[in-house]
Amino acid sequence: MVEVISATAVDSAQNLAGKSIFLEMGARLGVVELLLQAEPFDAQQVVDLSGAKHHFVVSYLNALCKLGLAAPGPDPESYKGTAELPAAVNNCGYLLWALQSCAPLIEHPVQFANDMQGAIDTYVRNGEHVARTSKWMGATDFYPHAEKEILQANPQKIIDFGSGTCGLLIRLLEQLPQATAIGIDLSASACQKAREIIEGKGLSQRIQVIHAPVESLINDPALLKDVDVIHAGFVFHDLNPTQSQVLPRLLAAIKGASPRAKLVIADAIPDDTPWQNNAYSLAFTFLHTHFMDRRFPSEQGWRALLEQAGFMDVTISKPGLSGSRLIVGH
Repeated sequence: MVEVISATAVDSAQNLAGKSIFLEMGARLGVVELLLQAEPFDAQQVVDLSGAKHHFVVSYLNALCKLGLAAPGPDPESYKGTAELPAAVNNCGYLLWALQSCAPLIEHPVQFANDMQGAIDTYVRNGEHVARTSKWMGATDFYPHAEKEILQANPQKIIDFGSGTCGLLIRLLEQLPQATAIGIDLSASACQKAREIIEGKGLSQRIQVIHAPVESLINDPALLKDVDVIHAGFVFHDLNPTQSQVLPRLLAAIKGASPRAKLVIADAIPDDTPWQNNAYSLAFTFLHTHFMDRRFPSEQGWRALLEQAGFMDVTISKPGLSGSRLIVGH
């Protein structure tokens, strides 16, 4: 007797792979950002933006309509995003981060196993791609939780550590018309892309983009002065908090420059449980331990780091991203 295998999981995997292919192309064509906006756009805008030929763009957009990620707009050859798009972007972000952003790592396991530091220097990830796929996979799974915490403070000045292409800051400032913001990121390509997007949004006078490591603020904390909210989305673990004094010194600098600031951290703990349902957390921990020489604090470790810096009111919650925690300190 032939065993019939349920198609549910297969269909899910196949659809995720197919949508990921289309959305990765869409990011490079400039389509995804257009679809995520409320206003319809036409195919010629994509042609002008990307340089791709008109017939290709129309064929691509029609394919997105078949997938339910786009829909025809009010005019001929016009299009708009659908309600299904944000979830698809979020879910495909995981696959694209894992297999494309991290390709330089996972394609060279022997090199990292035998000479981690040499491999780290040789096999470098694309910072802009990492920032974009990280933004995607947090679109519904953790960014909304951080946004809610930030908006509750009604801040006038916000700093985002590891700001990538400044998607979070743009969304916040669109809801906080009197606020200004600073984005700091280590990736030159992500910062350049952020400046282009910010200019297109008309926010250049309100968002300042700084290309620098966040630890540079330890010795030059001027940007931290009079800040209402500081957000750090999956950046503090890169400061190796279990093995280095860099993060404790940075937290102390924050508290010294803006003692009333609200600190909103989205970050990771190691090997979240139950393991069978947290494959992403296990992979995220393994990659950081064996390919990046980073080790995550536990929940208790994160709490201790903040309390030692003077953030005595600390809450920790679990958003939708496997292995993640939202840590809020005052």
